[in-house]
Amino acid sequence: MDTELKNAIETAQRECKDPYAQTYLNSIPQAIKEYGDRGFGVQLLYCLNNMQTWRGEIARETKKVFKKWAKTLS
Repeated sequence: MDTELKNAIETAQRECKDPYAQTYLNSIPQAIKEYGDRGFGVQLLYCLNNMQTWRGEIARETKKVFKKWAKTLS
């Protein structure tokens, strides 16, 4: 996994308070195991969908990384 993406996931796990986003973040390893890169990309989209209320500079930068990688992996 790319360092940029790994850091973004760790930041979201630490900073984003949405419980549904946290569920999807914590399920990323399982999605990768079961579905590979495509599953990983879809999981990032699920995370993004549930991070809509997360605001601020950290949130913007993290979401930007998620969007980039979701597009790359899907």
